Amino acid sequence: MGTPQEETQANEIQETNAVENAVSQLDDVADMGDDVADMGDDESSQTVEEELQEDVDFSSHSKEELLKEIQKLVGNSDVVKAEKIAKQIKEVFEPLRKEEEAKAREEFKASNGDVEGFEYADADAKAFYEAFGTIRTSRRQHFEQMQKMRDDNLKKKRSIIAQVKELIETTDDKGVMNKVKELQAQWKTIGAVPQQNAEEIYKTYGALLDRFYDQMSIEFELKELDRQKNLKAKKGLIERAQKLLDVENINDAVVSLNQYHEEFRNIGPVPKEEKDTIWNAFKEISDKIYDKKRKHAEEFKKVLEENMTLKQALCLKVEPFSTFDTDRIKEWNEETKKLLEVQKEWEAIGPVPREVANGINKQFWANFKQFFANKNKFFEVLEAQRAVNLEKKKALVEKAEELKESSDWNATADALIALQKEWKGIGPVPEKFRDSVYAEFKAACDAFFERKRNKRQEESKEFIENLKKKEEVCLEISKLVADKAAFDQKLLDEKAEAFFAIGFVPRKEKDAIVDKFVAVVEEYVGNSEDLDEKGKLQALASVFNHLPGGGNRLRNQEQNIRTRIKNLEDDIALWQNNLAFFANSKTANKLLEEYNVKIDEAKVEVAKLKDQLKVIRSMES
Repeated sequence: MGTPQEETQANEIQETNAVENAVSQLDDVADMGDDVADMGDDESSQTVEEELQEDVDFSSHSKEELLKEIQKLVGNSDVVKAEKIAKQIKEVFEPLRKEEEAKAREEFKASNGDVEGFEYADADAKAFYEAFGTIRTSRRQHFEQMQKMRDDNLKKKRSIIAQVKELIETTDDKGVMNKVKELQAQWKTIGAVPQQNAEEIYKTYGALLDRFYDQMSIEFELKELDRQKNLKAKKGLIERAQKLLDVENINDAVVSLNQYHEEFRNIGPVPKEEKDTIWNAFKEISDKIYDKKRKHAEEFKKVLEENMTLKQALCLKVEPFSTFDTDRIKEWNEETKKLLEVQKEWEAIGPVPREVANGINKQFWANFKQFFANKNKFFEVLEAQRAVNLEKKKALVEKAEELKESSDWNATADALIALQKEWKGIGPVPEKFRDSVYAEFKAACDAFFERKRNKRQEESKEFIENLKKKEEVCLEISKLVADKAAFDQKLLDEKAEAFFAIGFVPRKEKDAIVDKFVAVVEEYVGNSEDLDEKGKLQALASVFNHLPGGGNRLRNQEQNIRTRIKNLEDDIALWQNNLAFFANSKTANKLLEEYNVKIDEAKVEVAKLKDQLKVIRSMES
């Protein structure tokens, strides 16, 4: 035995099936009893039935949407159509309910090891079956009332027939014609009878009236007048039926035609010579309308088949989506857009033949739902990873909070930059925490770097003051040069010590102020007439010793002197080589003289540079 919940649901399904069987039996009675056409066929009932079977596609609806749709049908005055649409909704709802119950059972089994004790409560399903049962009950009650009404109508018309028979036996009564007319009037006010009795009752009634009027030769003229009146009324019906050929909605036209047939039967007899003519005229128009209906049905069938072909193609088109897989969000989103475009194509296509509708809908939506199931699994894994990323980033926030008050500026800055790089490498976090956790991390980093910037601003002011002081020292040495003051080594050393004791200047000005200082010193020493070359080099060396990398400056100067000596010696060799190529001409002597002057001047410069090189070497040793 199943669980109590399963038994409850099984009982609900059995009750629903019982309702279906009862209403189906009433359908058979109702379909037989609407009208009896003199044409001898049942086409009018068939037409109405076909209209009620028009499909509505609920295959893409969720359970909640299906519940709302069926609840809308409760209380609808068109109980037949409401019940048929309810059946279509139920065909889609039932698999969804079973699927959810099966999923719940599997989850219960996965958690408990078996299904013992499993209960599944589905409020939507309960509400759905209640609405469905209400609709079925309304339809059953409708046909029960209709059947009762038609049975009552049959009794009334049989009573009239009995009275007409009685009047036929008393034709000598002067008021018999009026009584018959009263009975005819009553007959017309009585509605339809059960279909199985319709032909017999109408034939009997018509035969009795014919018999009555045949016997009433005295009132023949009144009889003919009445039949002429009936003839006029039936011609009016024919004119109204003729207009139905221009009605665009063929189903509406057929409903109206069925009503006209009921009126036609209730009008009464016409002159015998007109009976066949008037009926054939009415039948001819009716045939055209029914032919038009049949043609419409055939065309609609073609449309359904075309729709089926289009939807089969989309079923094939949607299949690859069910196996799509990737580890990139962008690709999932792009594929989702493509699938939704296919869905739009599907929804733009009309209904398909009823016999294949369930299968083709199931094929399409199964692949459609599988894609989104796969997508949901991907994002579940992604969200789990994002939760891990969130914890990692929270840990970085804690580290940044610990460092933001540090005064170890360089080390802390490096540490925070390393944390920022690590932050970028972690990956995304859940969307609802993305902004908040980043704001916390950024606030901690900004707090430290703001303090560091404030510290730099204070240092920058001090560096600018130091730069001004160093420029003042340079101006003082420049003034000595301008005043052509005698060289004073002690004074120069004091200026150098003062310059380098001042402290840091802005980074971008550091090299420039040193170069400026060296330039004015070199100018001051170079202009001294009291120093020879060695003395000047010694004076400069004394200053260079205060400079960062001062020894390098001497070595650089030594290398520069060597380079200049080599270049001059290369030039001398080239010039001497070129002297041998000058031809004896008026300008040759002049060129020889110019080259000899260049060679002599270069040799003097080489000798001078070699002397400077000796001085530098002696200072290094």
